[in-house]
Amino acid sequence: MSDDRFRVVVLDDYERFCTTVPAYAEAAGLADVKVMERKLTTDEEWSAAVGDAHAVVLMRERSPFREREFALAPSLRFISQIGRGIPHLDVAEATRRGIVVSVTPNDSGASTVELTFALLLALARKIPVVAQGMREGGWPPAVGMLLEGRTLGVIGLGRIGAKVARIGRAFDMDVLATGKTLTDERAAEAGARRVSLDTLLQESDIVSVNCRLNTETTGLIGGPELQRMKPGALLINTARGPIISEAALVESLKQGYPGGVALDVYDEEPLPPDHPLRGFDNVVLASHRGYAVDRILHQRYQAAFTNLIRFIEGAPVDVINPGP
Repeated sequence: MSDDRFRVVVLDDYERFCTTVPAYAEAAGLADVKVMERKLTTDEEWSAAVGDAHAVVLMRERSPFREREFALAPSLRFISQIGRGIPHLDVAEATRRGIVVSVTPNDSGASTVELTFALLLALARKIPVVAQGMREGGWPPAVGMLLEGRTLGVIGLGRIGAKVARIGRAFDMDVLATGKTLTDERAAEAGARRVSLDTLLQESDIVSVNCRLNTETTGLIGGPELQRMKPGALLINTARGPIISEAALVESLKQGYPGGVALDVYDEEPLPPDHPLRGFDNVVLASHRGYAVDRILHQRYQAAFTNLIRFIEGAPVDVINPGP
């Protein structure tokens, strides 16, 4: 990078997608833009990548940005955050350092809803196991679970959970829902019945986690909750990893329950290669694909680079902190 131009680093572009949006080319005309396609782990890697950067583009929560990362980026003046969820980003520290933070709008959640049911069906019909057996020349006799007439429990009936509930009804499933602020009326609008978390776990054949991650939902599903699930029940999480205790989940799987698990989110991402969750035949794992579809990646990168351009031009938009 040259010394006199505005310097930008895009972090964690796993899909190698950011350079495809029109605003990237416009931003590259105004600044030196460096794209990192893999996760930075060591202080040395961070310093080499962002040590002289004036701005970073963050794809959701792929890269935590807290005191350590700020200290390794002394020239930083602007953060263009993709999405509005920022549990990984210390906005107070950014503000203290005079760093402006902009965000982009949320999407409808449709892609996460679609993935929730893709994982649900893959798990219920044992598609990954059957597909692997077919590739190996076999004819797998796997017996699946019929969804019709089963009970679907939705934890968190918000923007995404309500759509999951409605699709469950379209499969002729009975739907239960729980949430701290959920009312009987809101549950009924989505075709669900409001119950307590304990009742949902005890009565559901399939449990879908769709709530927000916060201090109250961190570890919401631990050992006792997993034990309350019905024998053979399925558990799907497309929300955030820490809502389910990974240690408790691994231990319960070793003991034979739940009947199956499908996960798109984890405590640490990417999931370490030697993580024990990779070793269970009744676990379907996705690599945080809930939002990673062509249209949404395009919209979000386009908005993030547009915010970057506006900052370079001196008129930042969608700012969530006071700035310098």
